[in-house]
Amino acid sequence: MEPQAGSQARNMPSTSTDPLSRPENILDYSLHGILVTDSDWRIRYANGTLLRAVGCSAENLLGEHLLLAANKIPRQDSGSELLHYLVRLTASPPERTESKIVPLKLPEKKFLHVHVTPFCPPGSSPGYLLTFTDATLEGEVDEMKSDFISVASHEMRTPMTSIKGSIELLLGGYAGDLPAEATELLGICLTAVDRLIRLINDLLDISKIESGKMELHLARLNVTDCVRKSMRSLRSLAEANKVSIDAVQDEPVPEVMGDRDRLEQVITNLLSNALKYSPPEKTVRIRVTAVNNVVRVAVSDQGQGIPGDQLQRVFDRFQQLAGAKKGTGLGLTIARALVEQHHGRIGVESELGRGTSFYFELPTISGD
Repeated sequence: MEPQAGSQARNMPSTSTDPLSRPENILDYSLHGILVTDSDWRIRYANGTLLRAVGCSAENLLGEHLLLAANKIPRQDSGSELLHYLVRLTASPPERTESKIVPLKLPEKKFLHVHVTPFCPPGSSPGYLLTFTDATLEGEVDEMKSDFISVASHEMRTPMTSIKGSIELLLGGYAGDLPAEATELLGICLTAVDRLIRLINDLLDISKIESGKMELHLARLNVTDCVRKSMRSLRSLAEANKVSIDAVQDEPVPEVMGDRDRLEQVITNLLSNALKYSPPEKTVRIRVTAVNNVVRVAVSDQGQGIPGDQLQRVFDRFQQLAGAKKGTGLGLTIARALVEQHHGRIGVESELGRGTSFYFELPTISGD
């Protein structure tokens, strides 16, 4: 009986001289650029696809720190998005796989999808696997969508503000006394308009961030001052939910370079979320600590917690997790983007039945 072709293929011996059996030959013609670094971000491997794309030889990259190598690449991006991302990456290494689409300003605008995965092969030291994929089509579609949202949101904000003002005038007695039923209906309208305005403002913030038009007004500041102001602004919400806020901080806390208004926006978002998800008579704790040249702000609640399979989605746009309270689904996305613009990192830890802790870290000013 003649052996089947499949049987021949399974039993065919492979040798190290067979080009098709050598992983490096296969990887050199992958559609993805592949880079491997050690735990100190020194490059240990770059496949042929990546080397051809950047116009650089392996000898010029191997052994170099990732950031130094980026500056040596002849076809260097004339923009700075990719370099900014790599700086943040090396300053705050990821604990699990993360990905980001970044624009490249070459002769023509391109988009690059970067995946970063920490790994530790058996019998070897830990390191990081980076893959780079052309995402120009996806990036262009995202950009068009963001432009549309930005224009539509901007055009909606003016009439919404007028509607809100008119409703407030009516409720204030501008047109005389109103029947109780009319007052109740106008109150419902005002609540809905306020929610729409928050959504519009969030959409405009997202559009500015994604288009690179979000300007930060950086100055030396103490994060604890931002925490105190955010706590004062949420006092009424805490009282309405019968939840107390307890603040703890290290002394002294080093200064950071930050945009006061935007950092207060981040802290207010995290605090308001914690207040919403805390049961009555419980406490939300906000702790400010300084360690290893970063200032860390952590907001912890005593709610039900977030399931482990949903933790990675909490910062995604328009995500409404199981049991989530009504909201725009953009607050945490904006918080993450603002923290990253400050060259910081944001994260979440949670345990079902024991609550959730959101935190962000910002680098301290050099010399502090």
